[in-house]
Amino acid sequence: ILVSANSSEHLAKMANQIVMNISETSPEAKIASAANHIDKFWSPLMKKQIAEYIAEGGEILSPEATAALEKLPA
Repeated sequence: ILVSANSSEHLAKMANQIVMNISETSPEAKIASAANHIDKFWSPLMKKQIAEYIAEGGEILSPEATAALEKLPA
């Protein structure tokens, strides 16, 4: 599988959409729910790519998506 900057941006957009589409009311609950969803449904490669994207600055990630991704087990 090829890993490119474009696919990292796509993952970032997906993470932002996941957070936006969660109906939890408190920011903490929204972040926890998004982290759970991503942990459950994303492949190890996707999680590795997004972690690298965050390490490089994660420019297009929303603060909530970044917080959710940072909750994932290492």
